[in-house]
Amino acid sequence: MQSLTKLSPILIIKKQVKWKAKLYISALSSLVILQIIFTLLFFNHGNASEGYGRGNVNVQFFIYSLDVYVMVAMLWAFITGLLFSTKAYRRDDLAIISSQTSSAVATILVVILYSMIAVMIIASSYYIQLIGLLLRQKDALIIDQLIISPSILLVCFGGICLFGAVGLLIGYCFHGPIIFKLAAILFFSVSLFVLLVYPEFINLQSFILLSNLKISIYYFLLATLCFGLTIWIAHQSEVSNI
Repeated sequence: MQSLTKLSPILIIKKQVKWKAKLYISALSSLVILQIIFTLLFFNHGNASEGYGRGNVNVQFFIYSLDVYVMVAMLWAFITGLLFSTKAYRRDDLAIISSQTSSAVATILVVILYSMIAVMIIASSYYIQLIGLLLRQKDALIIDQLIISPSILLVCFGGICLFGAVGLLIGYCFHGPIIFKLAAILFFSVSLFVLLVYPEFINLQSFILLSNLKISIYYFLLATLCFGLTIWIAHQSEVSNI
């Protein structure tokens, strides 16, 4: 029995986003667990430490920042992007009438949505750690910025989106037509060769010195490029299967 009801692509994508956001909620649960684990690991010693001693005076500084939380979230986003592109996850698309292209767009929107939630989880973990330190530590606690700057949150969001986009792109390359698999293998082989043989070509010092706004713009541009390539590969995969 065929249905004469015609759904617009926007409505299909909207339904898929709602479906996938609820279906993949366990990915956010895993991020919360990871953040709790790393909060406990670095609670007593911070993300970095400095020491100073002279005579009978010995001073030890423990530095607490968002760095570890952001790195964990980026790794989580990369793995999540890879998982979202696997066949096990793409079988769930059968629950809604869709194409590979619309499915890829919906998955990208879910990755972006989860990245936004991940930033809120990072900020919450940071403040929970600060509250724990205030209640437990008897030593002096110096807080540089009590309110996290919006530009820092924007950088975190852009970085998490980028790693999620890269993971999603790699997953679609290796699950698409053979030409994309060969291209991905060649790209990573050349990148690994350059990284090991000519490490001086990779100089991130000038990039790190940029303002938070410029860094976030670069992150979003690269993430947009990866998302665009993912949609293109999904479309090509769909055409080649017809």
